[in-house]
Amino acid sequence: MSVNREIELKGTIRSEHLGRVKDLPAIKKRTVGRAKSKKLVTVYFDTPDHALRRLGLSLRVRKVGRAYVQCVKQAHKKLGGILVRTEWEGPVPSQDPAISVIEDKALRRQIRRVGVEHLQPVFRTDVQRSSRTLKFDDGSTASIDIDVGDILAGDVSEPIGEFELELETGAPERIFELASEIGKAVPFRLAALSKASRGYAILTGDGPQPQKYVKVKLAKDATVEQVLTELVQHCLDHLQANEAVALTTDDTEGVHQMRVALRRLRAALRLFKPYLPRDQYGWAITEAKWLTGELSAARAWDVFADEFVAPVARLYGEDQGFDALMAAAEQARQQGRQRARDAIGTERYTEFLLHLSAWLSSQAWRDQPVTERTTRLLDPIGDHCVKLLQKRDRNVRGQGRDIANLSETALHELRLAVKRLRYAVDFFESLYPKKQAKAYRRHLAGLQDGLGYLNDVAAADTLLRELALTGGDQAAPVWAHAGGLTVGWHRHAAIAAKDRLVEDMAAFLRAKPFWRGA
Repeated sequence: MSVNREIELKGTIRSEHLGRVKDLPAIKKRTVGRAKSKKLVTVYFDTPDHALRRLGLSLRVRKVGRAYVQCVKQAHKKLGGILVRTEWEGPVPSQDPAISVIEDKALRRQIRRVGVEHLQPVFRTDVQRSSRTLKFDDGSTASIDIDVGDILAGDVSEPIGEFELELETGAPERIFELASEIGKAVPFRLAALSKASRGYAILTGDGPQPQKYVKVKLAKDATVEQVLTELVQHCLDHLQANEAVALTTDDTEGVHQMRVALRRLRAALRLFKPYLPRDQYGWAITEAKWLTGELSAARAWDVFADEFVAPVARLYGEDQGFDALMAAAEQARQQGRQRARDAIGTERYTEFLLHLSAWLSSQAWRDQPVTERTTRLLDPIGDHCVKLLQKRDRNVRGQGRDIANLSETALHELRLAVKRLRYAVDFFESLYPKKQAKAYRRHLAGLQDGLGYLNDVAAADTLLRELALTGGDQAAPVWAHAGGLTVGWHRHAAIAAKDRLVEDMAAFLRAKPFWRGA
């Protein structure tokens, strides 16, 4: 059974557009030889409790003509936006799995440990595949498979309509460039889920779930360049992991987590700004800000409805116009969600993902004059993260010393400074003893929560004015009294919140930065 390192990019396309892909000039001019078409019936195996899935493995047997091919896949990190998997593939005599033919002893042991006797078919895919071999001007080669068919799990099925670009030799960025050319002619979305993942989702009935940010564990000997790549990729993964939630559900966490991913992405890029070409940095920040802006309305109305109006409505009951206020806020929230979904569905969003992923995989920041500053990209990260943390720590301390007397504008600026420091701490704290970082991070979290609440209180007036404008020429909306009660209640609560914030800042100013003496 052969072992391959599979580097692929997958795009989902509406069925009416699939036939156009193979005829695109971008495909035709790179096609080598004749196209091939074949029927593929693939059965996926697992235990009743899906033990292989929990190990990050997928086991399938595919019928191709009269032959059977067994494949085991193990997902690894992404390279840019390309999923990199290790794949073990080889012929087997029948539709049943044959674990003994797997040459990798460790993998055989993993599968046998879950109980080969418990393996059973869990779902299958029926696909008509059209394949072409591609050759690029620089000699890189790839294949494109266009799949049309169905995933079947029990009595439920879902259609498959996708293309898959797989690198065979050469530079991964060629795949991104081709995908970008395809996207200019045929709209598509980058697929976040494999066929196996989709099959399990159908089988279990699990809908998309929001994914929170998971902290990166950096290697102590990593270079500045390696950390830049890992942090930006991690933020991209976080962003894409929450797409489906934002697109297909009303779960408020989907949009919220996408915004968190974008804020962290901008923070990561800002950390390494001195080492990046100005035009590359400017493009990435501009596009991230655009997308953040398109998602912001949905998040603002989520917070207003759930965290501002709802608690006050429970206190005052139903006779103060709160039903009307909640209805108006819900309408604005739905409009915000639609705006977010529209943005995620645009060519601009897909191009943002492709362009940023190509930038990562090609290390495009190296395309600049070699200077003393740019050579620092190859320095160990430990030589730089202390300076990066110290700079942001000084900003917070300097802006926060007189926090009791700061204006709303100054508090907003302080909130942004605290966020930038918090993200930098999250990025780098794995390089330091956990206990040392914990107390410092706890102080930051308290500051961020308090400043965030004061910012939301300040924004509530603006949101109410927006609601009033949607009501036309009426003198006062029916929810005006409820709106006044809501803002008044939170302004009163903000007084106590400000007092706590002063105490939290005093505690932070006394705290010793965890990176000192490390």
